[in-house]
Amino acid sequence: MDLRNIYLVDQGRIARLPYFGFSLALTIPYMIVAFVLSSLLGAFGGILVLALYAVIAYPYYCLMAKRLQDFGQPGKYAIVVIGVGLAAALLQFVEALHGVALAISSVQALVGLVILVVPGTAGNNAYGAPPSKFAAA
Repeated sequence: MDLRNIYLVDQGRIARLPYFGFSLALTIPYMIVAFVLSSLLGAFGGILVLALYAVIAYPYYCLMAKRLQDFGQPGKYAIVVIGVGLAAALLQFVEALHGVALAISSVQALVGLVILVVPGTAGNNAYGAPPSKFAAA
């Protein structure tokens, strides 16, 4: 298992279970750090959380692109999902738009769930051979 290939290469396919596991490996530490930074540093911590999101956005993109490609969709659609997440994060800084940010984040979570549960294309597709159910890209 080559973590560089998993997190830094957007070509190929990834099955649902490895996608879920590698996504959690990014999400859980991010959420812990985001909570600590926001709790301890307030608004400045929120800015640092945005910077951290920018750092992990590309690994998320690569994972999501491979998952989309597994069921025959262009990986570039992942840019939209991640961009929406960034927009929601930015809206958190505007007090009057917290509800909008929450709604956007909810839609993003639903899209992420769909990407997780849609089965991959059986056999080869335009993005390569099918991945093993338990193996990464």
